[in-house]
Amino acid sequence: MDKKELAKIVGDVRAQNSIFSDKSFLDNLAVPNSIIGRESESKKLVKFLLSYEKGLVVPLVSIYGRSGSGKSTIVQFVCKNLDVDFCYVNLRKAKTVFGCINLILSELGHENLKNAQGVSNAFVILEKLILQTLEKSNNSLFVLCLDEFDTLFYDKRGKPSDFVYKLVVLVEKLRALKKHMCIVTISNKVLSEFNLDDRVISRVGTSEIYFDSYSQSDVLKIIRNRAKKSFLKKIDDDVLQHCAYISSEEHGDARRAIDLLRTSGEIAGIENKNISKKHVDEAVSQLQKNQITTIISGGSYHFRLACAALSWLTYVNDEGWHSTSELFKQYQKIISSDTRQISYRRFSEMLVELVNSGIAVSKTESKGRHGYGSQFKLSVDPDLIGNSCFPDWWPSVVESKKRKDDALRSMKALKSLSFGRRRSRFGNLYRNLGL
Repeated sequence: MDKKELAKIVGDVRAQNSIFSDKSFLDNLAVPNSIIGRESESKKLVKFLLSYEKGLVVPLVSIYGRSGSGKSTIVQFVCKNLDVDFCYVNLRKAKTVFGCINLILSELGHENLKNAQGVSNAFVILEKLILQTLEKSNNSLFVLCLDEFDTLFYDKRGKPSDFVYKLVVLVEKLRALKKHMCIVTISNKVLSEFNLDDRVISRVGTSEIYFDSYSQSDVLKIIRNRAKKSFLKKIDDDVLQHCAYISSEEHGDARRAIDLLRTSGEIAGIENKNISKKHVDEAVSQLQKNQITTIISGGSYHFRLACAALSWLTYVNDEGWHSTSELFKQYQKIISSDTRQISYRRFSEMLVELVNSGIAVSKTESKGRHGYGSQFKLSVDPDLIGNSCFPDWWPSVVESKKRKDDALRSMKALKSLSFGRRRSRFGNLYRNLGL
């Protein structure tokens, strides 16, 4: 690249941003100064937290619901605007239980510990840091917010349930010192779905807040508010409604709606035009490709195999819904022979990850006397998933599908002929197809 090419890139980027007045309002990770909707959920959280004023606070509050339903935003907004100390940690950055405790310590200003120093020692340090924080602020409540809480349970060796138990014991220790602590977990799954020991379950109770997906009207209110602050010119309300409709129909995801609005603006800026529905549709396609690439590139080999199994069955068999057992059998067929398979249970957890990431959707169906089972359906183009997961393998799947379609067309052609003409005209093809 020379200076001339760089100058062109700079020009393109400036043109892309020319439509905006303040792009920061389209940052979907930033906590806004005001919240639209979620009054009921906010009230429940405030009720749980402020019970410390009467001498008792619940040890753990479980916040759960679909991605993009406002869980993390509401928790941070409420904690920032209450007279409490809080520490927000996204556990997605950690790969082990010990990594989780290090993230918490780091957020409180402490250097990372080495594995040899042990989890028990880490909790001693954590207790001191929380007491120091409360003494400095003269507050009585410390809120520990653990986002992406399910990440903790991927580390089977690290004893995640024991880690949660130690946190709850810490709550009890602080209470004896006339200080209060509340653990707020944020996840897509309800707390009962995690493999917690009975000793933990009996201590934490059932303090839960469910966040349903945003309705179309909620999404529209959110992006109207953001659009007013972020663009130089007023955006046509039909465009905003189109943007809200797409987001609410697919996931009810407010973050996705904000991303969609921002990307639509960038595309319109390059063309030096006002945002139209066409730009929104182009943004949908662009974001889907970017999202899939990001999710799959950050996934494990087995995660990509789970994606590939669902893509294969969807693409080759022209079928939508597939059971966990069907997908696990396909996973076993395509996994490398020199790689150890994960368990059926871990595979089913991985399918839930596909749903949480927006790659698939799920439903529960009755099997009669055999109980209930989960069904999974791809929510994006299988060709896009297959090429993103295994670009060297997917072309062979496409070729296999082509051969299958050709064979089916040949069968139909054979059936349209008389029995004698089939043999004379198609010869070996007839026998190979088993007709």
